[in-house]
Amino acid sequence: MESDSYFSLQIITAGVLAVIAVNDVFKREIPNVLLLLLMVVISVNTPFSVSSLLVFLSIFAFGIFAFHHRWLGAGDSKLLAICAYASLEQWYWMLITTALLGGVLSVIYVVFNRMVRHGVIIGTPSQTLPYAVAISGAAMTTIHYM
Repeated sequence: MESDSYFSLQIITAGVLAVIAVNDVFKREIPNVLLLLLMVVISVNTPFSVSSLLVFLSIFAFGIFAFHHRWLGAGDSKLLAICAYASLEQWYWMLITTALLGGVLSVIYVVFNRMVRHGVIIGTPSQTLPYAVAISGAAMTTIHYM
């Protein structure tokens, strides 16, 4: 019975992360209600530790700084902090994986924009990157119960 609830928890978390990523791709925003839902699911199922809280607060503070300089969106900053908290001692690996996936995503968007500008495909060049895709992908590999 316990494995069924464990699997359900993984499905819920992966589902919320997927909805966040898809929403960021199409609307370039991450609704706070989804972040709140993710935070509730994660906080109920993640053991509290001072080190995880300090990581969360540090990444959240950096996120405010990054948002101020327009390096990262506000929703992306909050998502990154929440996922780092849920990654427990693997938070550094989550950040590295996010950066690597973000680099791959950047290359995809550069190629897409170039193809649009040269008329190879029809579309509008993108000025922003849906970084929640990279964060969600990294979180699915590092959240402690995934």
